[in-house]
Amino acid sequence: MFPDCLLQSSASDDSDHCPLILGLRDITTTKRRFHFESFWTNMDGFLDTVEAAWSSVQSHPCPMQTLSLKLKATARALQSWSQKKIGHITSQLALAKEIIHQFDIAQDSRPLQPNELWLRNNLKKHTLALTSLLRTVARLRSRIDWLKEGDANTRLFHKHARHRKKKNFIARLQEGDRILTTHEDKAAAILDFYSNLIGKESDRGRTIDLDRLDLPSFDLEALESPFSDEEVWNTIKELPSDKAPGPDGFTGRFYKTCWTVIKGDVMAALHTIWGRNFRNLWLLNSSYITLIPKKTVADQVKDFRPISLVHSFAKLVTKLLANRLASRLDQMVSPNQSAFIKKDLYRTTL
Repeated sequence: MFPDCLLQSSASDDSDHCPLILGLRDITTTKRRFHFESFWTNMDGFLDTVEAAWSSVQSHPCPMQTLSLKLKATARALQSWSQKKIGHITSQLALAKEIIHQFDIAQDSRPLQPNELWLRNNLKKHTLALTSLLRTVARLRSRIDWLKEGDANTRLFHKHARHRKKKNFIARLQEGDRILTTHEDKAAAILDFYSNLIGKESDRGRTIDLDRLDLPSFDLEALESPFSDEEVWNTIKELPSDKAPGPDGFTGRFYKTCWTVIKGDVMAALHTIWGRNFRNLWLLNSSYITLIPKKTVADQVKDFRPISLVHSFAKLVTKLLANRLASRLDQMVSPNQSAFIKKDLYRTTL
Protein backbone atom coordinates (compact mmCIF):
# COMPACT_ATOMS: atom_id res chain seq x y z
CA MET A 1 0.00 0.00 0.00
CA PHE A 2 2.90 2.35 0.81
CA PRO A 3 5.79 1.20 -1.39
CA ASP A 4 8.06 4.13 -0.48
CA CYS A 5 7.89 3.45 3.26
CA LEU A 6 9.81 1.00 5.42
CA LEU A 7 8.48 -0.55 8.63
CA GLN A 8 10.83 -2.60 10.78
CA SER A 9 11.22 -3.76 14.36
CA SER A 10 13.92 -2.69 16.78
CA ALA A 11 15.26 -4.48 19.84
CA SER A 12 14.56 -3.17 23.34
CA ASP A 13 16.83 -3.80 26.33
CA ASP A 14 14.44 -2.99 29.18
CA SER A 15 11.07 -4.17 27.86
CA ASP A 16 9.48 -7.23 26.32
CA HIS A 17 7.73 -4.98 23.80
CA CYS A 18 9.25 -4.45 20.40
CA PRO A 19 9.28 -0.84 19.15
CA LEU A 20 8.57 -0.24 15.48
CA ILE A 21 10.49 2.18 13.28
CA LEU A 22 8.66 3.73 10.35
CA GLY A 23 10.84 5.18 7.61
CA LEU A 24 9.06 7.53 5.22
CA ARG A 25 10.15 7.50 1.58
CA ASP A 26 13.23 5.51 2.51
CA ILE A 27 13.56 3.65 -0.78
CA THR A 28 15.26 5.77 -3.42
CA THR A 29 14.24 5.30 -7.03
CA THR A 30 17.14 4.93 -9.43
CA LYS A 31 17.39 4.29 -13.14
CA ARG A 32 17.47 0.60 -13.94
CA ARG A 33 20.96 -0.19 -15.13
CA PHE A 34 21.86 -2.52 -17.96
CA HIS A 35 22.55 -6.15 -17.10
CA PHE A 36 23.71 -8.62 -19.73
CA GLU A 37 21.51 -11.72 -19.63
CA SER A 38 23.19 -15.04 -20.34
CA PHE A 39 20.18 -16.54 -22.15
CA TRP A 40 20.38 -13.85 -24.83
CA THR A 41 23.25 -15.70 -26.49
CA ASN A 42 20.97 -18.67 -27.28
CA MET A 43 18.31 -16.59 -29.02
CA ASP A 44 17.97 -15.84 -32.72
CA GLY A 45 19.09 -12.37 -33.70
CA PHE A 46 21.43 -11.79 -30.76
CA LEU A 47 24.69 -11.71 -32.68
CA ASP A 48 23.14 -9.68 -35.50
CA THR A 49 21.99 -7.08 -32.97
CA VAL A 50 25.48 -6.87 -31.46
CA GLU A 51 27.12 -6.54 -34.89
CA ALA A 52 24.72 -3.79 -35.99
CA ALA A 53 25.13 -1.79 -32.78
CA TRP A 54 28.90 -2.26 -32.69
CA SER A 55 29.40 -1.10 -36.26
CA SER A 56 27.03 1.87 -35.87
CA VAL A 57 29.57 3.82 -33.79
CA GLN A 58 32.27 5.69 -35.65
CA SER A 59 35.84 5.22 -34.53
CA HIS A 60 37.52 8.00 -32.56
CA PRO A 61 41.22 8.85 -32.38
CA CYS A 62 41.35 7.32 -28.90
CA PRO A 63 40.61 3.55 -28.96
CA MET A 64 39.45 3.58 -25.34
CA GLN A 65 36.84 6.22 -26.09
CA THR A 66 35.73 4.20 -29.11
CA LEU A 67 35.38 1.04 -27.04
CA SER A 68 33.42 2.87 -24.35
CA LEU A 69 30.96 4.30 -26.89
CA LYS A 70 30.51 0.95 -28.61
CA LEU A 71 29.80 -0.83 -25.34
CA LYS A 72 27.16 1.77 -24.46
CA ALA A 73 25.56 1.56 -27.91
CA THR A 74 25.50 -2.23 -27.70
CA ALA A 75 23.89 -2.11 -24.27
CA ARG A 76 21.11 0.16 -25.54
CA ALA A 77 20.55 -2.01 -28.61
CA LEU A 78 20.37 -5.22 -26.57
CA GLN A 79 17.88 -3.69 -24.16
CA SER A 80 15.64 -2.59 -27.02
CA TRP A 81 16.01 -5.94 -28.79
CA SER A 82 15.19 -7.84 -25.60
CA GLN A 83 12.02 -5.84 -24.99
CA LYS A 84 10.80 -6.49 -28.53
CA LYS A 85 11.95 -10.10 -28.71
CA ILE A 86 11.04 -11.26 -25.22
CA GLY A 87 9.01 -8.56 -23.51
CA HIS A 88 7.72 -9.16 -20.02
CA ILE A 89 8.10 -12.91 -19.49
CA THR A 90 5.68 -13.22 -16.57
CA SER A 91 2.90 -11.32 -18.35
CA GLN A 92 3.32 -13.33 -21.55
CA LEU A 93 3.26 -16.58 -19.59
CA ALA A 94 0.11 -15.61 -17.69
CA LEU A 95 -1.64 -14.52 -20.89
CA ALA A 96 -0.72 -17.73 -22.73
CA LYS A 97 -1.98 -19.89 -19.85
CA GLU A 98 -5.23 -17.95 -19.69
CA ILE A 99 -5.89 -18.40 -23.42
CA ILE A 100 -5.14 -22.13 -23.18
CA HIS A 101 -7.50 -22.35 -20.21
CA GLN A 102 -10.29 -20.67 -22.18
CA PHE A 103 -9.74 -23.09 -25.06
CA ASP A 104 -10.01 -26.02 -22.64
CA ILE A 105 -13.28 -24.65 -21.29
CA ALA A 106 -14.66 -24.17 -24.81
CA GLN A 107 -13.64 -27.71 -25.78
CA ASP A 108 -15.98 -29.12 -23.13
CA SER A 109 -19.02 -27.75 -24.96
CA ARG A 110 -17.95 -27.82 -28.62
CA PRO A 111 -15.14 -29.10 -30.85
CA LEU A 112 -12.39 -26.58 -31.49
CA GLN A 113 -11.87 -25.18 -34.95
CA PRO A 114 -8.62 -26.04 -36.80
CA ASN A 115 -7.26 -22.54 -36.32
CA GLU A 116 -8.09 -22.72 -32.60
CA LEU A 117 -6.31 -26.07 -32.28
CA TRP A 118 -3.30 -24.63 -34.09
CA LEU A 119 -3.21 -21.62 -31.77
CA ARG A 120 -3.57 -23.73 -28.63
CA ASN A 121 -0.75 -26.08 -29.67
CA ASN A 122 1.54 -23.18 -30.45
CA LEU A 123 0.68 -21.50 -27.17
CA LYS A 124 1.58 -24.68 -25.30
CA LYS A 125 4.98 -24.75 -27.00
CA HIS A 126 5.40 -21.05 -26.25
CA THR A 127 4.47 -21.67 -22.61
CA LEU A 128 7.14 -24.34 -22.26
CA ALA A 129 9.75 -22.01 -23.76
CA LEU A 130 8.73 -19.13 -21.49
CA THR A 131 8.77 -21.38 -18.42
CA SER A 132 12.28 -22.54 -19.24
CA LEU A 133 13.35 -18.94 -19.82
CA LEU A 134 11.79 -17.82 -16.54
CA ARG A 135 13.59 -20.62 -14.72
CA THR A 136 16.91 -19.55 -16.24
CA VAL A 137 16.38 -15.93 -15.18
CA ALA A 138 15.42 -17.01 -11.66
CA ARG A 139 18.50 -19.21 -11.41
CA LEU A 140 20.78 -16.33 -12.39
CA ARG A 141 19.10 -13.97 -9.93
CA SER A 142 19.54 -16.48 -7.11
CA ARG A 143 23.33 -16.71 -7.64
CA ILE A 144 23.27 -20.44 -6.88
CA ASP A 145 26.43 -21.84 -8.47
CA TRP A 146 26.35 -25.36 -7.06
CA LEU A 147 23.32 -26.43 -9.13
CA LYS A 148 23.75 -27.52 -12.71
CA GLU A 149 22.14 -25.49 -15.46
CA GLY A 150 18.76 -26.98 -16.29
CA ASP A 151 17.75 -27.98 -12.77
CA ALA A 152 14.05 -27.16 -12.47
CA ASN A 153 13.69 -25.82 -8.95
CA THR A 154 12.30 -22.39 -9.73
CA ARG A 155 10.79 -21.95 -6.26
CA LEU A 156 14.22 -22.42 -4.70
CA PHE A 157 15.73 -19.90 -7.10
CA HIS A 158 13.09 -17.27 -6.32
CA LYS A 159 13.47 -17.90 -2.60
CA HIS A 160 17.23 -17.41 -2.76
CA ALA A 161 16.86 -14.28 -4.90
CA ARG A 162 14.43 -12.72 -2.40
CA HIS A 163 16.70 -13.68 0.47
CA ARG A 164 19.73 -12.11 -1.22
CA LYS A 165 17.84 -8.90 -1.93
CA LYS A 166 16.57 -8.66 1.63
CA LYS A 167 19.96 -9.49 3.14
CA ASN A 168 21.87 -6.99 1.02
CA PHE A 169 19.43 -4.14 1.61
CA ILE A 170 20.64 -1.86 4.42
CA ALA A 171 17.38 -1.00 6.14
CA ARG A 172 18.95 0.97 8.96
CA LEU A 173 22.25 1.88 10.56
CA GLN A 174 23.06 2.62 14.16
CA GLU A 175 25.48 5.47 14.84
CA GLY A 176 25.97 5.94 18.55
CA ASP A 177 22.53 6.48 20.05
CA ARG A 178 21.00 7.42 16.70
CA ILE A 179 19.16 5.06 14.36
CA LEU A 180 19.47 6.13 10.74
CA THR A 181 16.73 5.13 8.31
CA THR A 182 16.84 7.72 5.53
CA HIS A 183 19.06 7.21 2.52
CA GLU A 184 20.89 10.50 3.03
CA ASP A 185 21.75 9.79 6.67
CA LYS A 186 22.95 6.26 5.91
CA ALA A 187 25.08 7.47 2.99
CA ALA A 188 26.67 10.19 5.14
CA ALA A 189 27.45 7.72 7.94
CA ILE A 190 29.08 5.26 5.52
CA LEU A 191 31.16 8.01 3.90
CA ASP A 192 32.35 9.33 7.26
CA PHE A 193 33.26 5.85 8.51
CA TYR A 194 35.43 4.91 5.54
CA SER A 195 36.93 8.39 5.26
CA ASN A 196 38.14 8.11 8.85
CA LEU A 197 39.26 4.52 8.28
CA ILE A 198 41.41 5.41 5.29
CA GLY A 199 42.82 8.48 6.99
CA LYS A 200 44.54 11.46 5.44
CA GLU A 201 47.78 11.77 3.56
CA SER A 202 50.71 12.97 5.64
CA ASP A 203 54.46 13.29 5.23
CA ARG A 204 56.44 10.29 6.40
CA GLY A 205 59.29 10.88 8.80
CA ARG A 206 61.02 7.64 7.86
CA THR A 207 61.39 5.58 4.73
CA ILE A 208 62.81 2.21 3.72
CA ASP A 209 65.92 1.95 1.58
CA LEU A 210 65.16 -1.15 -0.47
CA ASP A 211 68.64 -1.16 -2.02
CA ARG A 212 70.24 -1.88 1.35
CA LEU A 213 68.04 -4.93 1.92
CA ASP A 214 70.05 -6.83 -0.69
CA LEU A 215 66.93 -8.25 -2.33
CA PRO A 216 67.40 -10.48 -5.39
CA SER A 217 66.64 -8.93 -8.78
CA PHE A 218 64.65 -10.59 -11.55
CA ASP A 219 64.48 -10.07 -15.27
CA LEU A 220 60.84 -9.09 -15.84
CA GLU A 221 61.26 -7.57 -19.27
CA ALA A 222 59.01 -10.25 -20.80
CA LEU A 223 56.11 -8.94 -18.71
CA GLU A 224 56.14 -5.72 -20.73
CA SER A 225 55.76 -7.35 -24.14
CA PRO A 226 52.71 -6.36 -26.24
CA PHE A 227 49.48 -8.29 -25.75
CA SER A 228 48.95 -10.97 -28.38
CA ASP A 229 45.60 -12.11 -29.76
CA GLU A 230 46.13 -15.62 -28.44
CA GLU A 231 47.04 -14.39 -24.95
CA VAL A 232 43.95 -12.19 -24.73
CA TRP A 233 41.62 -14.92 -26.01
CA ASN A 234 43.01 -17.47 -23.54
CA THR A 235 42.46 -14.97 -20.73
CA ILE A 236 38.89 -14.29 -21.85
CA LYS A 237 38.15 -18.02 -21.75
CA GLU A 238 39.25 -18.02 -18.10
CA LEU A 239 36.88 -15.20 -17.13
CA PRO A 240 33.78 -16.26 -15.16
CA SER A 241 30.77 -16.24 -17.48
CA ASP A 242 28.02 -14.97 -15.19
CA LYS A 243 29.59 -13.20 -12.24
CA ALA A 244 28.11 -9.91 -11.04
CA PRO A 245 28.89 -7.23 -13.65
CA GLY A 246 30.30 -3.77 -13.10
CA PRO A 247 28.92 -0.38 -14.21
CA ASP A 248 28.93 -1.36 -17.90
CA GLY A 249 26.70 -4.39 -17.23
CA PHE A 250 28.65 -6.84 -19.42
CA THR A 251 29.89 -10.21 -18.20
CA GLY A 252 32.53 -12.64 -19.36
CA ARG A 253 29.94 -14.47 -21.45
CA PHE A 254 29.56 -11.41 -23.70
CA TYR A 255 33.29 -11.35 -24.46
CA LYS A 256 33.36 -15.09 -25.13
CA THR A 257 30.31 -15.08 -27.41
CA CYS A 258 30.99 -11.85 -29.31
CA TRP A 259 34.78 -11.98 -29.53
CA THR A 260 34.76 -12.09 -33.33
CA VAL A 261 32.80 -8.82 -33.38
CA ILE A 262 34.57 -6.86 -30.63
CA LYS A 263 38.09 -8.24 -31.04
CA GLY A 264 39.52 -5.36 -33.09
CA ASP A 265 38.39 -2.59 -30.74
CA VAL A 266 39.33 -4.47 -27.57
CA MET A 267 42.82 -5.21 -28.88
CA ALA A 268 43.24 -1.56 -29.94
CA ALA A 269 42.36 -0.41 -26.41
CA LEU A 270 44.78 -2.95 -24.90
CA HIS A 271 47.59 -1.77 -27.16
CA THR A 272 46.85 1.80 -26.07
CA ILE A 273 47.32 0.76 -22.44
CA TRP A 274 50.53 -1.06 -23.35
CA GLY A 275 51.76 2.19 -24.90
CA ARG A 276 51.12 3.87 -21.51
CA ASN A 277 48.46 6.19 -22.88
CA PHE A 278 46.01 6.35 -19.97
CA ARG A 279 44.29 9.60 -20.88
CA ASN A 280 40.78 8.13 -21.29
CA LEU A 281 41.22 5.01 -19.20
CA TRP A 282 38.69 6.35 -16.71
CA LEU A 283 35.96 5.60 -19.26
CA LEU A 284 36.69 1.87 -18.89
CA ASN A 285 37.96 1.77 -15.32
CA SER A 286 34.91 2.60 -13.22
CA SER A 287 33.44 0.39 -10.52
CA TYR A 288 30.55 0.10 -8.09
CA ILE A 289 31.26 -0.33 -4.39
CA THR A 290 28.66 -2.38 -2.56
CA LEU A 291 28.50 -3.39 1.08
CA ILE A 292 28.06 -7.05 2.03
CA PRO A 293 26.99 -7.89 5.62
CA LYS A 294 29.56 -9.82 7.64
CA LYS A 295 27.00 -11.26 10.05
CA THR A 296 23.28 -11.92 10.31
CA VAL A 297 22.40 -8.80 12.29
CA ALA A 298 24.41 -6.00 10.71
CA ASP A 299 23.33 -2.61 12.02
CA GLN A 300 26.63 -0.71 12.10
CA VAL A 301 28.88 0.30 9.24
CA LYS A 302 31.73 -1.82 10.61
CA ASP A 303 29.50 -4.89 10.22
CA PHE A 304 29.70 -4.63 6.42
CA ARG A 305 32.46 -5.59 4.00
CA PRO A 306 32.94 -3.43 0.90
CA ILE A 307 33.51 -5.11 -2.46
CA SER A 308 34.03 -3.56 -5.88
CA LEU A 309 32.12 -4.51 -9.03
CA VAL A 310 34.65 -3.58 -11.69
CA HIS A 311 34.11 -2.63 -15.33
CA SER A 312 34.43 -5.67 -17.59
CA PHE A 313 37.35 -4.21 -19.58
CA ALA A 314 39.28 -3.28 -16.44
CA LYS A 315 38.66 -6.80 -15.17
CA LEU A 316 40.13 -8.19 -18.40
CA VAL A 317 43.25 -6.01 -18.11
CA THR A 318 43.74 -7.05 -14.49
CA LYS A 319 43.41 -10.73 -15.41
CA LEU A 320 45.94 -10.34 -18.22
CA LEU A 321 48.53 -8.77 -15.94
CA ALA A 322 47.86 -11.29 -13.18
CA ASN A 323 48.37 -14.21 -15.56
CA ARG A 324 51.67 -12.78 -16.73
CA LEU A 325 52.92 -12.29 -13.21
CA ALA A 326 51.67 -15.70 -12.05
CA SER A 327 54.14 -17.47 -14.33
CA ARG A 328 57.04 -15.86 -12.45
CA LEU A 329 55.77 -16.09 -8.88
CA ASP A 330 57.47 -19.41 -8.22
CA GLN A 331 60.82 -17.65 -8.75
CA MET A 332 59.98 -14.44 -6.89
CA VAL A 333 58.20 -15.87 -3.85
CA SER A 334 59.87 -18.03 -1.24
CA PRO A 335 58.94 -21.74 -1.25
CA ASN A 336 57.75 -21.29 2.34
CA GLN A 337 55.08 -18.87 1.14
CA SER A 338 51.97 -20.62 -0.18
CA ALA A 339 49.14 -18.09 0.15
CA PHE A 340 47.69 -16.64 -3.07
CA ILE A 341 49.81 -18.94 -5.27
CA LYS A 342 47.85 -21.21 -7.58
CA LYS A 343 48.18 -24.96 -6.94
CA ASP A 344 50.22 -24.38 -3.76
CA LEU A 345 48.81 -25.83 -0.56
CA TYR A 346 49.54 -24.99 3.04
CA ARG A 347 50.43 -28.59 3.85
CA THR A 348 53.27 -28.56 1.29
CA THR A 349 55.12 -25.96 3.37
CA LEU A 350 54.85 -27.82 6.67
